[in-house]
Amino acid sequence: MVYDINSILIHKHEKKQGITTYLQHKLAQIWPDLYGLSFLSTGQTLPLIPRNIWYPHDHIHGIFNITENNYLKYLTDYNPQICCFSIVSFPFQDCSIDRILYIHDKTITKEQFDLFLRSCWKTLSDDGKIILLLPNKLGWWSVIENISLRYRNTFFIQKLNIVLKQQMFRISHYEKVLYFPPRIMNIASLRTNRILEFIGLFFVPFGGGYHLIEIEKNLYAPITVAPLKKNYILRKKLSKTSLNLRDSDS
Repeated sequence: MVYDINSILIHKHEKKQGITTYLQHKLAQIWPDLYGLSFLSTGQTLPLIPRNIWYPHDHIHGIFNITENNYLKYLTDYNPQICCFSIVSFPFQDCSIDRILYIHDKTITKEQFDLFLRSCWKTLSDDGKIILLLPNKLGWWSVIENISLRYRNTFFIQKLNIVLKQQMFRISHYEKVLYFPPRIMNIASLRTNRILEFIGLFFVPFGGGYHLIEIEKNLYAPITVAPLKKNYILRKKLSKTSLNLRDSDS
């Protein structure tokens, strides 16, 4: 699988943008409307934002690596506020962003991803939500094409769930997407891709190309409590002598 998401999208001037339209539909299903909300998009997200549905009050697009000039070409067609910042520290007030969208950026390693989540936790409002689109390590078509050897920054959902809990997030929505290679999905319509999704979910439920996850913020860290020991009930009837009881007390 080509984990640089922009490399699997058909050019915006093509008649059919199969994966672009498909992912825009998926995002719109999870977040039908962002009216009046503050919105931060990071990673390689701009081509996939549902422009005709999402109307956030404030839209800021964060760039981690300004040297990625091939990605900056998309900025000419969108009008968000652009901000270049570090993964470790976001230049925003705490609890100031309502929604965050992150689509996998190949420049961020797994170790940096933990720091990114922590920065998101600080910036996200108490009732805020985040959508993550991350490569699946078990994506079947990436294994067949041997492209996964080029990009090892992929995720198992089990390990990802552990990382999210450590960074004080909980999963509120999860599904796998992109069950078929880009060269197939890019020439198909939205209706066809939804049928392909159903087929892939039925035959290879673990083999979707990407994890599509919505997470929410945990306000308090979980408190681990040691398990209580079992209280075993004595089944043997105790005699009067063992209890030192007299007949008058019984």
